[in-house]
Amino acid sequence: MRIKRIVLTASALAIAATSLTGCKETKKPIDLNASSPSIEIMTTANKTGSPGQESPVVQAIEDHLGKAMSEKYGKQYDQVILDLNWVISTAYGEKVTAALGAGEYPNVMLVTARNSSIIQNSKHGTFWDITDAFTKTDEKFVSEDNPEGYVYPNLAAANPVINKNISVDGKITGIYRARTIGREGITYRLDWCKKLHKQGILDFDVPETMDDLDAMMKAFTENDPDGDGQKNTYGMIVTSFLAGPLDNLAIWMGSPNGWGYDEETQEWKPWFMSEGYFAAMTKMREWYQAGYINKNMATMDPNDWDKEFLNGVGGIQIDVADRARRNASNIVEKNPDAEVDVIGYVIGDSGVARTLPTTGYNGYYVMPHKTVETEEELDFILSVLDECNGEEVVDLCNYGLEGVHYNLNANGRAEYVRDEDGNNYLSKDYQDLNQFSMGIRGDYQLKTEYVNKTAEKVQQVYDSNEEWAVNDPMAPYTSESYAMSGTQLDAIIAEAKTNYITGNLDEAGYKKAIEQWIKMDGALVCYDFTQAFEDDESNHDENGNLIIPDSAKYKFRF
Repeated sequence: MRIKRIVLTASALAIAATSLTGCKETKKPIDLNASSPSIEIMTTANKTGSPGQESPVVQAIEDHLGKAMSEKYGKQYDQVILDLNWVISTAYGEKVTAALGAGEYPNVMLVTARNSSIIQNSKHGTFWDITDAFTKTDEKFVSEDNPEGYVYPNLAAANPVINKNISVDGKITGIYRARTIGREGITYRLDWCKKLHKQGILDFDVPETMDDLDAMMKAFTENDPDGDGQKNTYGMIVTSFLAGPLDNLAIWMGSPNGWGYDEETQEWKPWFMSEGYFAAMTKMREWYQAGYINKNMATMDPNDWDKEFLNGVGGIQIDVADRARRNASNIVEKNPDAEVDVIGYVIGDSGVARTLPTTGYNGYYVMPHKTVETEEELDFILSVLDECNGEEVVDLCNYGLEGVHYNLNANGRAEYVRDEDGNNYLSKDYQDLNQFSMGIRGDYQLKTEYVNKTAEKVQQVYDSNEEWAVNDPMAPYTSESYAMSGTQLDAIIAEAKTNYITGNLDEAGYKKAIEQWIKMDGALVCYDFTQAFEDDESNHDENGNLIIPDSAKYKFRF
C-alpha cells in the first residue's frame, strides 16, 4: 500500500502562490503610542446583533485591558479597543478563504478549519510563529501569582497536547479556543440498573468493565427493567450516526484514535483497519444480532436519538456525556421515578482506562505578518490576549456584568437576571462574546448552578476522561488527497461498518471495502499522513532519527 508521491498537486502550488504573491499592501497598523490602541479581530458569531462598542460589557473589557496594559508596560492606556469583526459561523470559512486570497487580514484572525490552505500559509510564514510565547519567562514578571515569571502567564497554562494538535511542522501559530477534551460518556437508566441489581440479575449499579456493559445490555433487553411484564425494551439506542457508540467502544477495546502505526509496513494506518476497531464492530454485531440494539439502527435519524430513551424503550446511549444532563431533566416529565446516570468509560481486556477525546479546541487565533509587522506589536497583542484569558475577562465574556446581567447566589454561583417571563433579556449585551473568548484558563471560571445532580456528574466525567485520553497522533496534520477524496472515502467505510454490524457483510466483505478504500486514494491518504509525520522535525530526536511512541503502535488486521 505504501507509495511515493513526487510532485505537489496543482492546487497545493496555487495555494502557495496565492499566499506568497497575491497579497495586497493594505493593513491596519496598531498605534502603540495611542491612549486607546485598537486591535482588529475577526471571529465567529452564532447570533445576529453581536455586541459592538455600544455594549457595556465590551466597554468593561476594554477598560480592564487598558488598566492591565498600563500596569504591564508602565505607560498610560485609557482602554484597549477590541474592534470585533463578527462573521456568522455558517459563512466564516468563506470569509477566511477570501482573506487568504486577497492578503487582507485583521490583526487577529480566528482559523476554524485546518485545511490545506491554512497549512500551506502556516508553512510559508503568513502567520507569526508564537511557539515560545507559551514558555517565555522574564524576571521582571516574577510575583506571588506568577513565580515562574511567565511573560504571558495565562497562555502558559495552555495544554501542550492541544498546542501540538494545532501545530504545523512543530511550530505553534495560534492561540486555541478551548473546548472540553473528555466529552464522551455512557448515559444509562440508573433506576433500571438498581432494580435488576436488587433482583440479583446484575451484580452492580455502576458498570465498570466491558463484561458489565455486556451484562447490562442483555439484562435491559431480556429482564423487564421497566416492570410492565412485557419484553419491550432493549439495551442500547444507536442511530445512523454510528461514530458515537462505535468509536468510543473501539477505544475501550484497544483501537488507536484515528491513526496508528503499523510496524510491519512502517506506515500510519487508519483505525478502522486495526484489530481493536474490528473487535468493537464485532461486539456491536453480536449485540445487534441478539436484539440488544434497535433494529432500525441504520436508518434512525440522529435527531430522534433521545426519543426512545425518554420513552423508556432503550436504556443506554453512548455519545457526549452532556446528553445525560439533558435527558435527566427531560425524562422526569414522562417518568418522575426515572433516574439517569453517566460514566465516562468502561475498561476493556487491557485492564487500562482509555477514553476518546476531542481535539480540545474549536479554532485558533492567528496573527498575520501583514498586519502585525513588528515584534513589539506582536508582544502587545499577545499580552492583550493573555489578559483575555484571565478571570475577569473570561467571566465578562460568559456572563456579562455582575449586578447587571447576573448576581451571585449563596454558593458563589452566577444566576442570570431575568424578566417576569424568565427570559434573559439583557443577553444581547454579551451574546457571542463567549465565541471570542479562548477560555484557556478554565480552572477558575465562574459557574452557574448545576441544573440537576446528573449535570454535576457530567463535569466529573469530563475531568476524569481527560486523564485517560487516547490522542489522535495525526491531529496536527492534513492530507491533500483526503481533502480531494475524503467524502467518497468516508462513504465507503461508513457503509461497510454499518453493513458489517447489521450482518449484511462478513469479514471478507469488510476487507473488500478496505481494498476499495485503498484503491480510491486511500493509499495516498496513508502516504500523506505518514510523510507529514516524518517531515515534522519535532518527531525526530537530536540525531535526526524518527521517534514513534510506543503508545502509537497497534496491531492491524487489514
